Amino acid sequence: MRKFFKIALIFVLTLGVLGGASLLAFGRDNHGNLSGSIPEQIDQYLSNQEFQGAVLIAKDGELLFKKGYGMAAPNVQNGTDTLYQIASLSKSFTAVAIMQLAEKQMLTVDDPLAKYFPNFPNADTITLGHLLSHSSGIPDYLNPDYQFDYSQVWEPNDIIEVVRNEQLEFTPGESFSYSNTGYVLLGLIIEQVSGQPYSDYIEEHIFIPSGMHHSMFTIPEGSPAAEGHVEGESGPRMDNSAAFAAGDIISTAEDLALFDEALRQNLLVSEETTKQMGTTHASKFPYQYGYGWYTQDVLGHKAVGHSGGYPSGFRHYVVRLQDEDLTVIVLSNEMTVNSKTINRNLTSIVLQEPIWIWQELL
Repeated sequence: MRKFFKIALIFVLTLGVLGGASLLAFGRDNHGNLSGSIPEQIDQYLSNQEFQGAVLIAKDGELLFKKGYGMAAPNVQNGTDTLYQIASLSKSFTAVAIMQLAEKQMLTVDDPLAKYFPNFPNADTITLGHLLSHSSGIPDYLNPDYQFDYSQVWEPNDIIEVVRNEQLEFTPGESFSYSNTGYVLLGLIIEQVSGQPYSDYIEEHIFIPSGMHHSMFTIPEGSPAAEGHVEGESGPRMDNSAAFAAGDIISTAEDLALFDEALRQNLLVSEETTKQMGTTHASKFPYQYGYGWYTQDVLGHKAVGHSGGYPSGFRHYVVRLQDEDLTVIVLSNEMTVNSKTINRNLTSIVLQEPIWIWQELL
């Protein structure tokens, strides 16, 4: 029997050694199959991945790469000027709007939700900071349990009614759970405090100062807009009102780069506020979240980023490396594209740093 256990132990240790060796050999990609300049390597990588969408990369305040791949819609080629429903990338805009109002002392992140929604359950224990960082415990109305109908037209107040009477998932401030409901509430608070419709506020205080002349909330008829796809087929219809301040902005890769540059130049909020937004305020492994941004370590560099996706067939990812002054924008109108993995590998190529398998996911 002892001999059996000894043999088994040797077998397990051997598997461990072989697994570790395999990880060292194959778990890191230095993109050695790519050649030429960095833009040429980026193009080769995206072509090899059969990527569908638009990519824009800015480094040190200059455009490094921009190109569209595949079709946005019938007879419409994907490009960096193509209109996209950017989904949850909109949350960064909503968070900036809240922080602008905070800088004007029209509200504070420590304000209780009860100040704006006195009849909302547990509103006295939930702060705006909790809503910004997804640490409120308010359930997400897009959770499959609620069978939310994406296809119909929604009013924001009707959206929050979906979960009004549900129990909190945890005590506010004690954990992290992504909640689109929280950002719908933030949009309504922006309206209360500013006296403007959410869309008007974002246009006046973010789009215009950033020079984002091709960003909007309703796509004009005949505009070159991307249609969502799932495995090559048109995705299910989703009405843009179903997300409100949690995800209803329509923009382009080029305009998102302008938003990024406006933030870097402190045109929208102060440097101090930008740092506050990029500081971790809530976490639950493997996630860390600030105000409107995931806070991350990307290939050893301090970064913020955000995903965006719609079941209608959109999947996006944006990352902003703070110390490298690098922004990588990946928009895709094909649900099966892993935009985060694409984004991480593009970052690896630009920095000329190898990437481990797990770094594609974190």
